[in-house]
Amino acid sequence: MIYDFTFQKVKKRQEYEIISRKILGVDEKAPNWIIKDRYIKLSKKYHPDVSRMKNAENVFKDINTAYNILTKDDFDIEGVEFLTIKENELETVVTEYIKNNEKHKSKSDSEYYVWWQDKFF
Repeated sequence: MIYDFTFQKVKKRQEYEIISRKILGVDEKAPNWIIKDRYIKLSKKYHPDVSRMKNAENVFKDINTAYNILTKDDFDIEGVEFLTIKENELETVVTEYIKNNEKHKSKSDSEYYVWWQDKFF
């Protein structure tokens, strides 16, 4: 029974990491500097003091949560709740991410980083 509980916790962690990568718009092979760069850009764009979007505060909180999940190994995901993604949409987001990620796996690593540089820098 303990093994099953641990497996579910690991699976939930993996799903939350996928959702976090989707929110920040980074790939699983993305190094920390790309994750940090995307976090800074999105934080500046969706900060509630700057953005005039209705749910800017919720988007900003999700960006912070996603960044913490991806960068902190000891971040506890038990109480984590994404405010902009509904509970019933989580599985759909994970499935979409996996399908889109398959397209980028065919590229070599050098092509992958060139793609990121062209997109963001």
